[in-house]
Amino acid sequence: MISVAEASGGFPALTRMYKRLVNDFISQLPIQPQTLPLVPTEDAFKHGMCGDTTYVVKGGMLGMRCQEKKLFIWDEGDMILPDAGNGEVTYYAESAVLLAAYPTVKLVEAVIADAQLAKLWTRILTTQQGILVRLLSAHMPEESFTTTGFAYFEPGDIIIRQGEPADYVFSLFEGDADVVVDNVVVGSVSEGEVVGAIALLTHSPRSATVRAKSRCSVVKVPKHQFKDLIRTNPGMIHSLLSDMARQIKTLNGQVVELSA
Repeated sequence: MISVAEASGGFPALTRMYKRLVNDFISQLPIQPQTLPLVPTEDAFKHGMCGDTTYVVKGGMLGMRCQEKKLFIWDEGDMILPDAGNGEVTYYAESAVLLAAYPTVKLVEAVIADAQLAKLWTRILTTQQGILVRLLSAHMPEESFTTTGFAYFEPGDIIIRQGEPADYVFSLFEGDADVVVDNVVVGSVSEGEVVGAIALLTHSPRSATVRAKSRCSVVKVPKHQFKDLIRTNPGMIHSLLSDMARQIKTLNGQVVELSA
């Protein structure tokens, strides 16, 4: 297995162990595989690969993509397990590849019937998990992490208090809340909306109180990590703009009512 990004320590040793375990496993497996030759292709599923089959690479290299992102490359001796998703994973070959194909159901039946095979199978799965964790680490930049927290509020509890410093941005995960200015309810917040961002972005105190109307579950993001959250979740910008537009429309309606 070859990583397309710089994998963390221990990756080479785990890949060597993985190949040895796979070799021991298939040498004891009482199933004769079918041979599947692949020509260079952008989608191996169009050239004979099946989603319900387990493969071992006998020659060449087979790349793996998920949602059009290249993840890593399977090479000789690697076992490729079926994906449990809905077709987001595809395989590509830049040159000829030779695969040994094992029907997954028959393979698992053989594992269940043989204690030694079951032991090897367990070690293969745990070793592959270790490899994938290190690959995930290679693809996940450290700066993309944000330390979010959850908070829970009962009806009447104050989520944000008017006049206080803006230390967090809140996303209402569950429940409903009232927006209160000088003890007057001027709006509401519903599930999925982001609150507290304007004060944080303008470096000003909270302009309103947000009070739980029902039991609320809230995700809290510290202000120093809010930029990271926006960068890694561009959809939040659209959500913020939509919420602001809705609030402005509501306030305009209230102004018209008061004027009348």
